Amino acid sequence: MRESVKINRENWNLWAQSWSERYGREEQIQAILQNPSGVWDPAIWKMIQSALPSMEGKRICIPSSGDNHAAFAFASMGAQVTSCDISVCQLENARRIAQRHGWSITFVEADTMELAGVPSDTYDLVFTSNGVHVWIEDLPAMYRSIARVMKPGGAYIAYEIHPFQRPFDERTEGACLRVIKPYDATGPFVDDGVKFHWRLEDILNAMACAGLQLTCLREIPARVDDEEPFWQPANQNNENDHAGSREEIEKMYDWRHNPLAALPQFLGVQAQKPLAP
Repeated sequence: MRESVKINRENWNLWAQSWSERYGREEQIQAILQNPSGVWDPAIWKMIQSALPSMEGKRICIPSSGDNHAAFAFASMGAQVTSCDISVCQLENARRIAQRHGWSITFVEADTMELAGVPSDTYDLVFTSNGVHVWIEDLPAMYRSIARVMKPGGAYIAYEIHPFQRPFDERTEGACLRVIKPYDATGPFVDDGVKFHWRLEDILNAMACAGLQLTCLREIPARVDDEEPFWQPANQNNENDHAGSREEIEKMYDWRHNPLAALPQFLGVQAQKPLAP
């Protein structure tokens, strides 16, 4: 096992309880039940609908499943879901929620760069959510594994922080931007685990080398009505503290006040595994 995976797995097992308390509250799960598509940004939901107009009976794999909100949403719409993660504690927390709600989700402890134990040529859709790529040391290996488990003709959809956000300090002052690293400094960075800041070319080239064909690319702005605002007023330094006033938060979405808002905040990518000749 790669050293980065060992370190990150240990950290995520330690963080699993606090993560569950933050993202596994029953009111959040009820919100997913009432509006499953609300788990995703509208642009990503359109991609999902274009790939799978109906979820019923479709097989979906979610590598690096994290809070498992996507797994719960897909399962509640009738899909057969496989949730994969390196953290067995994260998976156990999600398993308890799934059992409580009667969802049939298969949970697999697996590194996304290998997806060991996940069958080949099986899934109609593979979906990775925001915050996956930053933990991946070897993108080509990740995408070879994703392509392997997809059915021919199956779809892959990714939702991620846009790499253009990475070079800048998010704590902006007025209309000034401060560069804190070059765009092509990809890591590894050791900070609460081992992280990587991949560029757009790294992601798309890894996909292409795995044989996946790009079908749609979306550069997506953050939404002020998200449950946890992407932009925070400068005095909000605690990630769990969203106490800024509505006016202060809305101001952060105006590029004339916060120049980072002029850049896309998220990236949506849709690709397809070619049909067998």
